[in-house]
Amino acid sequence: MDTEKTFKERLVDELNYQGISYKDFAERVGISVSTLNMYLYRGSIPAADVAVKMAQILNTTTEYLVTGILGDFVSEKQSIKADWQKNKIKVMLDELNAKQLEHFLEIAQAYKAAIAE
Repeated sequence: MDTEKTFKERLVDELNYQGISYKDFAERVGISVSTLNMYLYRGSIPAADVAVKMAQILNTTTEYLVTGILGDFVSEKQSIKADWQKNKIKVMLDELNAKQLEHFLEIAQAYKAAIAE
């Protein structure tokens, strides 16, 4: 759960995670960038219809954006995020030379051992 964060923090997290610019998001929601800035910087909560549109664009729930509670949506969202993270690691691995790959593997094995304890 993400209940310790505020609406604006969850909104910023989702925008950053999905790589959506504030300008593009505002256009897709149908609001001005200055209105979006009210939600991002002043901590205002949007009207219900705007929050619903935001959630739809971000492929999440209005409940999550407002309260931080994912409900039944949590396992699907975590699975999508895990797939994205695995893909990002694969892309990084493809860019490493042999020596870098060797070091990466050592770090990954040490990390795996450390969290297993």
